[in-house]
Amino acid sequence: MGVALLGMGICGFTPTSTGLSYREMIAKAAKMAYRDAGVTIDLIDGAVSAEEDFPSGYSIADEYVPDQLGMVRKPVYTIPGDFMHAVASAAMQIETGRFDILVVESYSKASNVLTKDEMVRFAYDPVFNRFGLSPHWLAGLELNSFLNESGFSLEEVAEVVVKNRAAAIADTKSPYGDTFSIGDIIDARPVALPLTELMFAPYADGAVIAVLGTDEAARKYSRNPAYLAGIGWGSGNSILERRDHSFSVGTTIAAEGAYQEAGITAPLEEIDACFVSDVYAHRQLMHLEALNLHGNYSPVVNPNGGALGGGDLFEATGGARLYEALSQLRGEAGACQVEAERVLVHAWRGVPTDSCVVAILDNERRTL
Repeated sequence: MGVALLGMGICGFTPTSTGLSYREMIAKAAKMAYRDAGVTIDLIDGAVSAEEDFPSGYSIADEYVPDQLGMVRKPVYTIPGDFMHAVASAAMQIETGRFDILVVESYSKASNVLTKDEMVRFAYDPVFNRFGLSPHWLAGLELNSFLNESGFSLEEVAEVVVKNRAAAIADTKSPYGDTFSIGDIIDARPVALPLTELMFAPYADGAVIAVLGTDEAARKYSRNPAYLAGIGWGSGNSILERRDHSFSVGTTIAAEGAYQEAGITAPLEEIDACFVSDVYAHRQLMHLEALNLHGNYSPVVNPNGGALGGGDLFEATGGARLYEALSQLRGEAGACQVEAERVLVHAWRGVPTDSCVVAILDNERRTL
């Protein structure tokens, strides 16, 4: 049994969203997704939510999700990870044969949080790693380690920001499109040297909804589905003192699973475009290395500017990459459109983790 992406909906992405509550954002994205997928609420069997209580500001935040999605007396459960972790979970549920259509939901209302750095600091080990510093200290350490071990220069890391922020100018969904020089990036306000404030994604508000289903459901309802060829996930060492900070082991593990399921043996030749986590600029390069997608003939990377241009959406960040991937496969990416029949979507949970997901999507079902 195959799993397909029937359709998606978004609300956002913006630095602030004072005109909508997070519930209204979710409901708006859900209506868009259901219409895009060609389904009605009665056809949906359940939902998977990707969110944490801290960004929402209260405990058991996901208890409000069923109302916005229309999941009355239907199973809804929460994955405390990135949107793509929830996609993997929903795909496995569909593969059991007990569900035909499931919804995946996540959102960010970052503008409601006054002390975002304090919130991110809670992710660190409270005894050994929660220093009285910016929570970006680990990213600065990673950047130093990556530069020392990989052969990349700080200028090449800055070039990622320059390219992605410039690409976002053409994307109407990305609020942080802008023009910078490499010097602007390197000389910006230092946060955790050599990391500067322009080397990581600004926060944004938005909601993302995806409708997944069986291949049969896709053929029956969706106007233009994409097909999940493979998906994998993995994590590096959770103990920071024992982790290789120059390489993403979690990405390698996730990629191996996704490539094997999709039958990919030569990623550089078989993947047309990839949407890779760039919440920190050096992480885009690090992830490409771990994906075996860095070389003279590497595929198009983040043609709409990624998170650097579109914003850090907390748990919904991977969902924004999936939405862009679907748009590319459909030929609906506007000024950011590239030629792509097979795409890769990568997600990273963020500091202090090395927890990653890799998915391969095709514009038609292929047989191995």
